[in-house]
Amino acid sequence: MDKPTFDELRNLAEHHIEGFEKLRAELIEDCIRSSSQRSENRLRGLQFVIDTRRRLASNPVKALLDLQGMMHESLQRLNRALQAQEGSEPAQKARILGGPHRWPTQQDRPELH
Repeated sequence: MDKPTFDELRNLAEHHIEGFEKLRAELIEDCIRSSSQRSENRLRGLQFVIDTRRRLASNPVKALLDLQGMMHESLQRLNRALQAQEGSEPAQKARILGGPHRWPTQQDRPELH
């Protein structure tokens, strides 16, 4: 399947949300199917979690923050695993510019409840 441009996706999302969601699901499915069998099972599980969190969120911004937090936690776990494998602390630490030292939680953003 050909990947649409950003402008095409934006237009579809703004004017035909059902079509956008259908295309989103098809693109995700194509990506998952093109992976190895081992990765496919993990990707299906991850997509289930993503879809569930999106459905449970009270609004799109809350869903976005929840998924960002999930990705950040995953990155932290990967970093800790890599550090443990090396057996030492990294020589240099990096900080994401413009971002908080931790991702906001639901308690930090009461307007999203």
